[in-house]
Amino acid sequence: MTPRIRNRNLAFWSSLAVLPLGIGMAVGRRSKAAGAVTGALTALGLGALRWQLIRLFTEQPPYQVEERIGPLEIRRYPARIEARTEIATDNFDTALRNGFLRLARYIFGDNVKHEHLAMTAPVTASSERLSMTSPVIAGHDPGKPNRYTVAFVMPPDRAISELPTPTDERVALEQIPERRVAALRFRGRRDGGHVPAHEKELMKYVREHDLEIMGTPMFAGFDPPTTLPFLRRNEVWIELAR
Repeated sequence: MTPRIRNRNLAFWSSLAVLPLGIGMAVGRRSKAAGAVTGALTALGLGALRWQLIRLFTEQPPYQVEERIGPLEIRRYPARIEARTEIATDNFDTALRNGFLRLARYIFGDNVKHEHLAMTAPVTASSERLSMTSPVIAGHDPGKPNRYTVAFVMPPDRAISELPTPTDERVALEQIPERRVAALRFRGRRDGGHVPAHEKELMKYVREHDLEIMGTPMFAGFDPPTTLPFLRRNEVWIELAR
C-alpha cells in the first residue's frame, strides 16, 4: 500500500473514531438520546461516504501527465501487470459485467494458493487475497469482433512471479509495457449507450490535434458498480505512439 493510500485510510478511521463521538457528545448535552442517534447517524454517513468514494482509498497505477490538450490528458504509464480475460460477446455491458465478476473471483481467492481444508473444529482456510486496484479496463479487439478484453491492474508492489496463478484458465496474468495514452474523463453511466459517445468525443480531439494513435479506444472505470453514477470517475483511453 502506498503512503498516500495508507494516510487516507488512517485519516478516515481516525475520523470515524472521533467525529461521531464528538458530535454525539455535543448534541448529548441537551439530550442523551438525541446525542446517541446523532453519533450513530454520523458514523453511518461517514461509512456511506467511504463506500461511494472507495476509489480514493484504492491503489491506482501511477502515471505522469505529459501535457493537457483541452479536456485531454496525455499520460505516460509505467509498465504494469494486469489480470486479463476475454469475454465472447459483442455487447459492452455484458462484457464489462461478466469480465468484472470473473476477475473479481480471481483476486478474492480463486487462485492456486487458496487452501481448502476438510471439515474440522475449528475450520480454517488460507487463501491469498489481492488488494483491489483500479481502473478496470475494457477494450474491444478489432481483430476479434465478438470479444472484449477486460483487465484489472494488479498491485504495483508485486512481481508477476509473486502473484498467484488463476485457477480459472480464462484469466491470465500479463506484463504490460510502458504506454502513452490520451485520456478523456467523464462522469455518469458507463454502459453501451454512453461509452461509445465519449469514445467518439475522444477521437474527435485526437484527430483535431493530429495525435498518432495505436489501436482502438478503451474504457477505464475507477469505481465499483455500486458507486452512484454522478460520483463515478470514468475515462476513455486511446494508446499513442511512444
